[in-house]
Amino acid sequence: MISKFKFFNELNFFLKNNESFVVFKKPSHNKIVCQQGDVIDGQISDMLGKRGFIFMPFNSNLNGYLLTPKITIETQFQLKLNKNQNTHYDVKDFKSKKNLHIKLIKNAIAEIKNSSLEKVVCSSSFNLKLKSKSPIKYFERLLQQNHGAFCYLFYHPKIGTWVGASPEKLINLNNGTVTTFALAATKKKLNQSWTDKEFREQKIVEDKIVKDLNKDCKNIEAGALQTVKAGNIYHLKSVIKAKTNKSSTDLIKLLHPTPAVAGMPKKMAISYIIRKEDYDRSFYTGFLGLLESKSCDIYVNIRCAKIVDDELTIYVGGGITNDSNAVDEWHEILNKSQTMLGIFHKG
Repeated sequence: MISKFKFFNELNFFLKNNESFVVFKKPSHNKIVCQQGDVIDGQISDMLGKRGFIFMPFNSNLNGYLLTPKITIETQFQLKLNKNQNTHYDVKDFKSKKNLHIKLIKNAIAEIKNSSLEKVVCSSSFNLKLKSKSPIKYFERLLQQNHGAFCYLFYHPKIGTWVGASPEKLINLNNGTVTTFALAATKKKLNQSWTDKEFREQKIVEDKIVKDLNKDCKNIEAGALQTVKAGNIYHLKSVIKAKTNKSSTDLIKLLHPTPAVAGMPKKMAISYIIRKEDYDRSFYTGFLGLLESKSCDIYVNIRCAKIVDDELTIYVGGGITNDSNAVDEWHEILNKSQTMLGIFHKG
């Protein structure tokens, strides 16, 4: 462990020298870890038997990165009381994207009603200028406002800086035990009731994950449904556990992308997303985390943003089913955007 001051100075040094690194904190933990080292690129199949921090895109046919650490430093995190959790932030890009996104959702609902598509996740990106060019300061703020999430900053000269606070685990593998989440549905206030649409949306995700795990796992168990907080919003979540003798990369290929970020049936939903979304998701709804051959701790890359110089891009999406209402879904997008806007609003 080193002092917080020295730790963040090291991060700034890596940035200024264009050295690839990742810094992260696990959910509800008090330790921040930074790894700096060599980066290889490739698809998840290319990572078999390798060890490091993986950062992969939504599209499995595209290359991502594996950072093999040469230097690892750690410091202690101190959570401070945050009084601005309920503040609402707005950006100009919301207005210009509203009609386009509502049209995307209406088209998705029509597609679901007239085909075998059961669910599809429609997403959008919002752009704004940053007053400060200090990603490290933004990451410190991210830590304070999202203690219960997997918080990270990943820098590579080819892609710029990505930061995020993911509430969703893709997979944990430890001693042959698999743990994953079925996370879906959104509400803004705890006292709001969950609707049948939201229960069905979460059930679609859970059933598909269990079905996928059945191919290579045994003793599969889905836990009780929970309401969990992520930033300033709430989701439905169940924890799924199983036993396996498969490798980390095999299991990741089996699960990614889950219906929580793509839809059902998987291939049809992915095809729809690639055809209909008006931008490239890149690493949004991809996955990231610690990888070894027979163990891993991997998260879905949601509630995230990309920083290149003073240009910020925030990514947000929501699951669309037969019961969706386009205007309600737009408001869900705005609510989800607050997680990252709350980090950057002060400039």
